Amino acid sequence: MNLEHLILRMQEKKASSMHMSAGLPPLFNINGRLLPDSPEKIEEEQIENMAFGLMNSFQQEKFKTEHSINFTLEIGALGRQRISFYRQKGCVNALFSPIPDSIPSVSELGLPRIIENFAAFRSGLVIICGPAGCGKSTTVASILARINEKRCAHVVTLEEPIEYLFPSRKALFSQREIGRDTYSYTRALTECIRQDADIILVSDLSDSETIKTALLAAETGVLVFATMHTTDSVQTINRIISAFSSAQQQQVRTQLSLVLKAIVSQQLVMRADGSGRVAAAEIMFSNTAIRNLIRESRTHQIYSNIENGSETGMQTMDQSLQQLYENKVITDIELLTNANKPDEVQKKIQKNEIPTTQTTNDLASVDIGEQMITLDKKMILYKASFLPGQEGYWTSSVGIVFQEPGLVIRVAPGLIPKRLYVSDFNIVSKKLRPFTLGKKLLVRFKIEADKSRVPQNEQMMMNIKLFAQNDEQSSAGYDKINLDYPINDDGKWHTYVIPLPYEAVGKMLKINMLEFPICLTKIFISDIIFF
Repeated sequence: MNLEHLILRMQEKKASSMHMSAGLPPLFNINGRLLPDSPEKIEEEQIENMAFGLMNSFQQEKFKTEHSINFTLEIGALGRQRISFYRQKGCVNALFSPIPDSIPSVSELGLPRIIENFAAFRSGLVIICGPAGCGKSTTVASILARINEKRCAHVVTLEEPIEYLFPSRKALFSQREIGRDTYSYTRALTECIRQDADIILVSDLSDSETIKTALLAAETGVLVFATMHTTDSVQTINRIISAFSSAQQQQVRTQLSLVLKAIVSQQLVMRADGSGRVAAAEIMFSNTAIRNLIRESRTHQIYSNIENGSETGMQTMDQSLQQLYENKVITDIELLTNANKPDEVQKKIQKNEIPTTQTTNDLASVDIGEQMITLDKKMILYKASFLPGQEGYWTSSVGIVFQEPGLVIRVAPGLIPKRLYVSDFNIVSKKLRPFTLGKKLLVRFKIEADKSRVPQNEQMMMNIKLFAQNDEQSSAGYDKINLDYPINDDGKWHTYVIPLPYEAVGKMLKINMLEFPICLTKIFISDIIFF
């Protein structure tokens, strides 16, 4: 196992991290999905030897005692990596995450420019929150880099481990690593007050003692930045308050209402063109109304204040996602899947959209590539079931079987079928009730072809036929809807999000059929979803 080669592959694929686990190949996190790089599996002994080879004696002793460790290391010319080793089932697992050499600006991150104004705050508490891997550290680093260019101040960062490195320019930076340069966040925060710190970064605000000391530092006139693993402003405030006993909570509410300046909660969502992910962010500034709501334990009303605070730069996560959708940066699937209130958002976008008559030639699908999409259950009108033993409700020109990852069609060697299709007869067979067609169809599939029979200079096409009626009890014939889309034999999974013709929306679907080129030898279908 060549570690430098694997890290180079991770960088070439623009993966955000690489996981190593005994008995599995290296897994790259590409746009939020773990994908193997090769079939070659890593042995337990290889990972353990690598781990102890990368750790110094202090780190080795800590790992032997605590069974997990996080640190950063520069590996050759490949730059600095954040490395995590931990034990599971008695074996050592590894996680590598590249740390960029340069710190991107707020605008380069795609975040609202108003976040740059945080660098001008003189005191108080600013919290950046979101799930793991959403870019919290990078957002904080971009703000600190701006401070480094604009202000003559002493900045102390408390991290575990130190990620971005800040050469002192206008500002003096003191970067302290928990466990190496100081014993704990609480002790380091107390020391910062005595070290004439103007600005403090706490990379993990999680326990009551650290929160208590951070609030105290903010009260003394220091500007404190912190990150938390929470999903929105209200949850962040509630998490801080609930970290204390009921007897202390009113005092904490009062302290927090006085020192809190802003909360940014962010997440990464897939771009419409499938080229990567983009940040969506909720932004809350503390004003008189919000301070009163915190103090009076009415945090559930904060959301409406954010929603109505656009003039001061505030925005909810749903507003941020909707803006990305209106600018055609993300699809409606990403919008509704990641929204906090998908029902309300769907009503808004439907109100803003003017329906137009469409033909099949006007409809362009979006190929999201290998990404798997999780739709809100409320959005789904029909999802095909591929349970083993239920093949009898489907028809095909060749044999089909239901197994992982779903429906599998295999063409016997030497057989050239006249047609290659599969039809869903669950509704016609009255196993399932008809449903009213919505606006979209999602099909996730992978194909393999006989290269000798692939037409030269001709695009392979997938044909989708929908047989629908005006109502459930109709005895009239079917309205047939034909949709044709290009497909590629590249051995990869493809997720097609297909808009349905305007004239099909609202009709009752009875049969759906997918037809493929006869040069294919294998077809794997994991999802057929109408929504």
